Amino acid sequence: MQIRIKVGGKEQVLYLLRDTAEKIPNLKMPLLDFGERTRRRVSKRLSGAVLKERTGRLKGSLAVEADNNSVAISAGGRGPKGDVVRYAGVHDKGGTIRPSTKKFLTIPFPGGPADTRTPKRAGDFTNTFVAKGIIFQKRGKKEALPLFILKRQVKIPKRPYMFFDDSDVDYLKGSIQDYIMGRW
Repeated sequence: MQIRIKVGGKEQVLYLLRDTAEKIPNLKMPLLDFGERTRRRVSKRLSGAVLKERTGRLKGSLAVEADNNSVAISAGGRGPKGDVVRYAGVHDKGGTIRPSTKKFLTIPFPGGPADTRTPKRAGDFTNTFVAKGIIFQKRGKKEALPLFILKRQVKIPKRPYMFFDDSDVDYLKGSIQDYIMGRW
């Protein structure tokens, strides 16, 4: 990044250089501002632009940390309830999900009682049985409601949401310049 300062007069130059030298080692304020701006932009991408928001856990796991010379924007660390959001990376980069402790993944049947904003598990339902790769719930003598589709693995397509674009970089440059020049 190139920063240009044009001033006249020896005393003014010395004052600005002294003032600038004190500010350059500590860029935490403009970096934190940039991080928060980026977090808000990523949050919007998780509200339907890139992914359909279902539980809000991924959006709630977005975090910003800044120090004097760097900023980190992360997803997946701790969600709103303090839990790790393990699927943060696979949504951004794509990949294959396989069951870790069971034989199958249980995918909520679209529009069924398990397809809710709050995740449900197969164990949350009683009177269930499996037929043709689907977990059903018995309802009466002749009625069965599909709850979950059983899959050995699921391929998740790449849906990037954690990125900077040119306007973000321009904003950061301008923000640092304004901070150094005392226009903050």
